[in-house]
Amino acid sequence: MTSTSHFLINLIGILILLLIFQFWLNRLHQNRLVTEIVMGLSLSATVVLCMLYPFNTNGGVIFNLRFIPFILGCLYSHRITSMWLTFLIICLRLMHGLEVSWFSCVSLLIFFLITTKLKPFYNNLPMVKKIMVSGVLMLFMSTWIIVGVKFLFHVPITIELFFSYILIQTLGILLIVYIMESNKEKQSLLYKIIRMEKVEVVSHLAASISHEIRNPLTTTRGFLQLLNESKAIPEAEKGYLTVAIQELDQAERIIRDYLTFAKPTTEEIESLNLKKEIERAINIIVPFANMNIVELSSELESCYIKGNAGLFQQVLVNLLKNGIEAMPSGGTLSIAGTVEKTLAKVTITDNGVGMNDLQRNRLGEPYFSTKETKGTGLGMMVVFRIIESMNGSINIESEQGKGTRITLAFPLNI
Repeated sequence: MTSTSHFLINLIGILILLLIFQFWLNRLHQNRLVTEIVMGLSLSATVVLCMLYPFNTNGGVIFNLRFIPFILGCLYSHRITSMWLTFLIICLRLMHGLEVSWFSCVSLLIFFLITTKLKPFYNNLPMVKKIMVSGVLMLFMSTWIIVGVKFLFHVPITIELFFSYILIQTLGILLIVYIMESNKEKQSLLYKIIRMEKVEVVSHLAASISHEIRNPLTTTRGFLQLLNESKAIPEAEKGYLTVAIQELDQAERIIRDYLTFAKPTTEEIESLNLKKEIERAINIIVPFANMNIVELSSELESCYIKGNAGLFQQVLVNLLKNGIEAMPSGGTLSIAGTVEKTLAKVTITDNGVGMNDLQRNRLGEPYFSTKETKGTGLGMMVVFRIIESMNGSINIESEQGKGTRITLAFPLNI
């Protein structure tokens, strides 16, 4: 059987196992640790499969596509997983003898270091550039291996072997990275659609029942207020009336949050000075921050965006309040307002308890809150809705025990 046939069989095996892994990723709300373990097992299986079915040259040197799962592991998995793949390949390669294996093992370690340094840069690239970078990396690695074997050990390399090894391995990584990145985009779109559907349900509920509930609450509060002002009721019992009025006010605030969802766009659109709006929100939240031993720091640029001042204040105060509540033992809450090209960005960073991936992905869903029994989840739902109506976007980065960074982006009003 020719070298091309061997490499194509290797590639088919890699694709089958990685497609099974992609099927696992399509399940919603996967645990990050479990996903990493499944990915490590899938990549390990592809390495073993490739090395069990290699192409043997006349000089006794073997070639296979084991570097495809190696590159994928280094670029997409945790560092522990990529270290395990490196160790696994070296052990399996040494089983074939030391004469040529040392070059393969040294090359593997060199490319492990290269991909480790490249990964932070790679993660921030768009899909097309990720495909290009992975392809160039594999092209260079394949050429390095086959040329090194040719000139260091004087192994006869045919034209077919030379081109089939380099082309199939390079085209293979391009295809696989495209599949993985496309799946990632589709998953992100699916999460957004599910979230939008949930918000739409809340919007319909808000539009249909909020007004009907609000009217009797207003009437009830009025009569309780009259009773509270009556001299016929003892002062000791008026405390109960005060508590009842406060609870009615709380219910009214929740209904007002629901009503926010019934409004598809903000009212009274105006030009807002981002710096002044953030300073106003900071002044509102300062007493609450002082009560919780939280220091506020800000770095603001002056620019203008379109929106409703009242609703934008609701967004800022809600996010600042959440950041403060995430630091029960005190800390620092940083607010930055910057301009990047055509966007105005607001970044709120705390060093509080943080969130895991599951909590971060569910943030903004109806009835989901990280505050357990103290929260209803309505606050963040309102935030997402208002930002959406302002044609803005929200990005949340968080890690448990280290804190959370929330970045809001809005089109500049030029």
